[in-house]
Amino acid sequence: MRAAAPTLFTLQSQPAWGRATLLDDKDGKLTLFFEHGGRRVFVKAQVKGLQAVELGEDEARTVDARLRGKHPQGGTRKPTKPKAARALVAAFPSFDAQVRWFETFFPGGFAGEKFVSEERGAPETKGKKGYKTAAIKLAQAQLSPERLASATPEETFEASKKLLGFTNLVFPIEGPVPFGSMKEEDRAGFVAALSEVLHGEGEYEPRFEKFASSVQLRDATGQGRKVTWPLATMLQALYAPEKHTFVKPPVFEQQALILNLTADKHASVTGPNYERFLDVARKTSERLVAAGHAPRDLMDVYSFIWRSHKEKPTA
Repeated sequence: MRAAAPTLFTLQSQPAWGRATLLDDKDGKLTLFFEHGGRRVFVKAQVKGLQAVELGEDEARTVDARLRGKHPQGGTRKPTKPKAARALVAAFPSFDAQVRWFETFFPGGFAGEKFVSEERGAPETKGKKGYKTAAIKLAQAQLSPERLASATPEETFEASKKLLGFTNLVFPIEGPVPFGSMKEEDRAGFVAALSEVLHGEGEYEPRFEKFASSVQLRDATGQGRKVTWPLATMLQALYAPEKHTFVKPPVFEQQALILNLTADKHASVTGPNYERFLDVARKTSERLVAAGHAPRDLMDVYSFIWRSHKEKPTA
């Protein structure tokens, strides 16, 4: 069977660089090779304006092969010494310190104008400008039991793809792009597993693992790739944010340190590991309420965790 055509990209801020092929995606960094800009490395969480280019399969293969031919692949690498593991150090000395940072950075807390504008989105705003509020509303409409029962698998697949690109929770190259490469014969199984993980009965962990295994992804070169935590948790978090959390392991590991819990950013995508991450979100929510704050749901709690670890805390 012929491999899926590679996906090429352009960077909105640098149109003169032309099209690019993805060389590497690991350790939070993207390495791309541009037609006129050469090899470039980006921090995945910070790069903006990277878009997939719509090309026919043959043209995509031709351009990809040409770009990879320009990039030097050969040579002998010098052996490197293994780096000593660093001891984990919490970003904040205590949860109270983390809350004080939040109150300073987001005046008015979760209800404040800055938090609503940057993290939540106004309820009356439609489409992408509504941000997470609008995405949650869309998910609850498109992924309800009634809608899933009446829609075709392809319609539900396309709705899921739209939700993955509706916010900036996942970067396009790790969300909508590989998700869109799922083969047609795999999509019905994905939709069935999605319905079960959202609305099924019985223990959640087996349903979660079945859903995660149903997300058959391919990278920009057409090679199979493992499902990531963001892709395995985003749809549930948007549909039922009061009981499910969106997971980005590095910041959840950091948050667990503050709460004296255990969470590993390298943890495999399994039911028990999801419960550990979910426990971090729940405990954070409880502590926020005890501190006088009122997160709407676990999506607000995720924003608290993400922003407080990604912004540089005040010394």
